[in-house]
Amino acid sequence: MNDALFQSAFRVLPDWVDYNGHMGDFAYGIAFSRSVTALMEEIGLGEAYRAENQATLYTLEMRIGYQRECHEGDAFTVATRVLAVDAKRMHLYQEMLDESGERLAWCEQVLLHVARKSGKPKAAPFPPVAAAHLQEMEMAQRDIPYPDWLNRRTGLG
Repeated sequence: MNDALFQSAFRVLPDWVDYNGHMGDFAYGIAFSRSVTALMEEIGLGEAYRAENQATLYTLEMRIGYQRECHEGDAFTVATRVLAVDAKRMHLYQEMLDESGERLAWCEQVLLHVARKSGKPKAAPFPPVAAAHLQEMEMAQRDIPYPDWLNRRTGLG
């Protein structure tokens, strides 16, 4: 795993296991989402920022690809890469990896910074500190090769 990537460690919780006896599809989304929440803390958009500024991130798009099963108690890491960032949005790519480094799943997300002070959510620029962190991450991760299928169309053909 590349050290330039933001990493979050998890373990499959009992309530993440579905009727098939493995981690349910919903739980992959929870893990990827919680990894974004950890990234928010890292770049200055954490709980204190959200409370003080009445601003947060909204997910505009999220796509998950499932590759391997995981089971209750299994440890895994989510590695997050900033593919692109502009004044209000970020495009992320995440990989869920088991302890041996095998990819369990991947996730592509587009998130929007939203201010809610007026009572109505409205897209807003990232605060300068968060914008700087995101731009630094994007630059540091720029030379990591893209997976071949990234940005491909979803479908049967």
